[in-house]
Amino acid sequence: MPHLRFRGLNQNHVAKLSQTLPTELAPAMATGEDNFSFEYIHADFFNKGQSGGAYPFVEVLWFQRSQDIQDRSAKIITDHVKALCPQDDIAVIFVSLEKSAYYENGSHF
Repeated sequence: MPHLRFRGLNQNHVAKLSQTLPTELAPAMATGEDNFSFEYIHADFFNKGQSGGAYPFVEVLWFQRSQDIQDRSAKIITDHVKALCPQDDIAVIFVSLEKSAYYENGSHF
């Protein structure tokens, strides 16, 4: 935890991000580098009935942190994604999870 889900990127981009992002995100989020998980999700995007219009879309599932930490984290993610895949639009969405609803090995946080 945190868990990052990537759409609109290829597998190689996500593999590279899994190597570089934790180094910068871990101190910004006050967590260890080994706490991150990265998920590549193949997605087909459509616009006006046609295939296409994809842009990088990153979901961050985490235990909520302050607005300042969230803003810094979004900037770090955006900068890293743009370095691999120059795009005008990159979406970063934060999904806050309740510790009491997150179970690991049968026990919640």
